[in-house]
Amino acid sequence: MLLTMPVSADLKLPLQLTDNQSVDNDDAGLNKTLEYNFSPDDRARLRKALKEYARNTDPDHQLMVQKRKAMHDSISQRFNECNRDTDDSLDREEATLCLPQVARHFSYVDLDGDGVITLEELESAYTKMVERQREAEARTEAQQAAAAEAEAEAKKAKLKPLSPVIPTSSSANSSGKDMSALRKRPS
Repeated sequence: MLLTMPVSADLKLPLQLTDNQSVDNDDAGLNKTLEYNFSPDDRARLRKALKEYARNTDPDHQLMVQKRKAMHDSISQRFNECNRDTDDSLDREEATLCLPQVARHFSYVDLDGDGVITLEELESAYTKMVERQREAEARTEAQQAAAAEAEAEAKKAKLKPLSPVIPTSSSANSSGKDMSALRKRPS
C-alpha cells in the first residue's frame, strides 16, 4: 500500500512508503527528491529566482545597492581624474599627485604587485577599508556595551541594603521594639 503526502522541507516526521518501510524526511531525502524532480539547470534557475525575489523585497538591499553604486561612481570619477595617461591604471607618480593617501598605501592597494593600480584594485581596497572600519566600530560598541553593563552591575551591587529587612508579618514596629509585649491582656 502506497501512501502519498505532500513533503515539506521543515517537516521531520517519518513518511510511510509501504506497510513495512519508512524514510525520514531529512535534508538528504529532500536533496534526493530535488535531484529526481528537477534538473541541475532547473535548480539553478530556481535558486536565482528565489535570490532575486529576496533582493527585490528587501528594502535594506535596495539601499545597499544604491550606496555601492554611489561609491563606485565616486571612485571611478576620482580614478579617471588622476589617470593622466589614460592607460586605465595609476602608477606611483599619478597616485602621488592626485591621491596622496592611496600613494602612501600603494603596495597594499596594488594587489597583483605589477606597479600600477587598476580601478578594480582601488575599489577592492576601499571595500576592505570600509569593512575594517565597520568591524572596529562593532568592537567599540561591544566594549562600550560591556562597560555600561559592568557599571550597571556595580551600581546594583552598591544599592543593596546593608541592614536586614524586617518582614511585614513581624511583630516589631519601625523602632525595632517588639509590640507583642505591649499588648494588653484581657482581665
